Amino acid sequence: MKKPEKENKNINTNVYPEHKTIAESKIDHNRIRVSQIDKKDKDTKENKENIDNKENKENKENKESKENKENKNIEVIEKKESKFKKEIKVKNNVEQNKENIKNKTINNKTSLDNNKENKENKEILKVKENKKDEKLEDDDDDEVKVKYFNTSKINNIQIPKEYINIIYYNLLKEEEEGIKPAADYTYMSRQKEINDKMRSILVDWIIDVHFKFGFTDETLFMTISIIDRYLSICQITRTNFQLLGITALMIACKHEEIDLPKIDDFIYITDNAYVKDEVVKMEEDVLSKLNFAFLYPSPIKFFEYLSLHFNFEKKHHMMGKYLMESFLLDVKNAKYKPSIISCACAYIVMKFFKMPNYYESYSKKFYVLNESVERYSEHNIKECAKDICLFVDNINKTNYQACLKKYSKPEQEKVSIIIMNN
Repeated sequence: MKKPEKENKNINTNVYPEHKTIAESKIDHNRIRVSQIDKKDKDTKENKENIDNKENKENKENKESKENKENKNIEVIEKKESKFKKEIKVKNNVEQNKENIKNKTINNKTSLDNNKENKENKEILKVKENKKDEKLEDDDDDEVKVKYFNTSKINNIQIPKEYINIIYYNLLKEEEEGIKPAADYTYMSRQKEINDKMRSILVDWIIDVHFKFGFTDETLFMTISIIDRYLSICQITRTNFQLLGITALMIACKHEEIDLPKIDDFIYITDNAYVKDEVVKMEEDVLSKLNFAFLYPSPIKFFEYLSLHFNFEKKHHMMGKYLMESFLLDVKNAKYKPSIISCACAYIVMKFFKMPNYYESYSKKFYVLNESVERYSEHNIKECAKDICLFVDNINKTNYQACLKKYSKPEQEKVSIIIMNN
């Protein structure tokens, strides 16, 4: 058995040299290939690194170039902005200088004007001091306002007792200034187609319409004032006389009433005697001729304050209203001032009911701003009272029954019947 082992050893040791060189050559070849591959890998890596380095350099250069360009652009923009700001500053400085020059000139002008005004005011004050009797000064006005009524006994919250004297003073002032054009009671002598009787018929009809519509007292007195003032300036035909009446009533309603009737309603009460266009044309004519001036201190306004001052009862107040509305039928109504008519009516009422202080009703302070004026006296009140009494006493003999019917009702204390029976 030991012999075969020796044979094996000989086999292993006795290998052919050719086979040995081939194996070694293969191994060397593989080593060479590996080394070549490693070189290639190194070369590729180096190439990649070189490429990356080149790209990084190029990117850096591009970035730097871009940044440089942007910085240059920013510098250019900043330079332009600085130039623009400088130009604006220069312009603003120029404009400010111009404004300063203008303000200086204006101030100089105003100072000159103020000096002139001060000189003129001084002259005016000297003139006022020399003419104390002709006009009331502001300091005197406050004294006059307090003289009219004693308001300490008034307990009604709705009555502005703090302002009654001021209101009455302003009424007298408006009356003294007057409305232009004013009414002239002699205008009937210049009218060709109408007369006093026709006017009384128209006013009586308006009083009836006014009462049926339930209008305020101011509306009635303003309507008659518009008619008298228009007829004092213009001629009118007989056919258009009633048209003037409803037009004046419509204008007064626009001033005083809350619920204003339509034009068709005013035409209806005339039995459709006129057309809408005719009413509109007449309204335009009246407005233009009277310069749109219609508000005035009516007698009813003065009488309200007088009845409050003299502590009138309801029947006293209603009788005064009856006398004033009845006197509207007479053309002489335009002859007297509204304050004198109200004082005359208060005088008649106080005499009728035998009040002991009736003489106070024709005190000058109730119808004159300056009591030293000589052309006004108690004679004016008594003369007006006579005209009112004559007209009211003879009203039963006429066909003017609107006021009689209106004030014969219990709501008005039947004052018309009381006067008729006495």
